Amino acid sequence: CDAYIVPLLVDSRSGAILDGHHRYAVGRIMELDQLPVVLVDYLNDESITLDVWPGCGIDCLTKQEVVEMSLSKNLFPPKTSRHDCVRTFAPIHVPLDKLRRRS
Repeated sequence: CDAYIVPLLVDSRSGAILDGHHRYAVGRIMELDQLPVVLVDYLNDESITLDVWPGCGIDCLTKQEVVEMSLSKNLFPPKTSRHDCVRTFAPIHVPLDKLRRRS
């Protein structure tokens, strides 16, 4: 695909990536200058629910733990936290050329 189709979920207060660490890493590898994000007030927005994926090895997580881990040098394993709000995002289609660094 030549477009970015799923935005990162980012906390507006801390800048923590809440969902999309792998998309962020791929964006860096591709030398993209910017990535589409949805900014949220994660800790205060009660409409954003947090759960863990079945079989991830963790019984439960708090939003504060997700923010702290995101801001640390460590990450939870893939498919640990699950945010139901991500499924409600409007579809996007941002051509990669618009996100690439200019020489």
